[in-house]
Amino acid sequence: MTVAVRYQSRGGNTKAVAEAIAKAAGVTAKPIDAPLDEVVDILFVGGGVYAWTIDSSLKSYLENLNKDSVKSVAAFTTGGGMSMTDKIVEIVKGKGIDVCDKTLPIKMGVQNYQLFGGKGEAVLSEKKVDLINNFVKEIML
Repeated sequence: MTVAVRYQSRGGNTKAVAEAIAKAAGVTAKPIDAPLDEVVDILFVGGGVYAWTIDSSLKSYLENLNKDSVKSVAAFTTGGGMSMTDKIVEIVKGKGIDVCDKTLPIKMGVQNYQLFGGKGEAVLSEKKVDLINNFVKEIML
């Protein structure tokens, strides 16, 4: 099974989640500007929630996915309280790409967000890492 992880992150929270997903899946997380080098069975893809939606660069990335290159998508988002995994799912389904039933919205807040004085290095609690590991396990069954 070929797996890839792509993320959009402004402040570091989503990057940290993507890296934890990639570690659990045995691959390397890359930003959305990194091309997919091969056909992918499962693409874990996500981003942050900004002003009640996903970033325009993530939206554009999703709109340009090709169902011949990506067989299935597992969506994740980070945010202060709301999830936009449904937005990712909506766009991907509109492309004719299968979407995993389970999504992963992670509440992170702005504590590490660079624009608010953070270092952009999110620290994931053990509880969040367990949640991420279980998500990846369920998707890759």
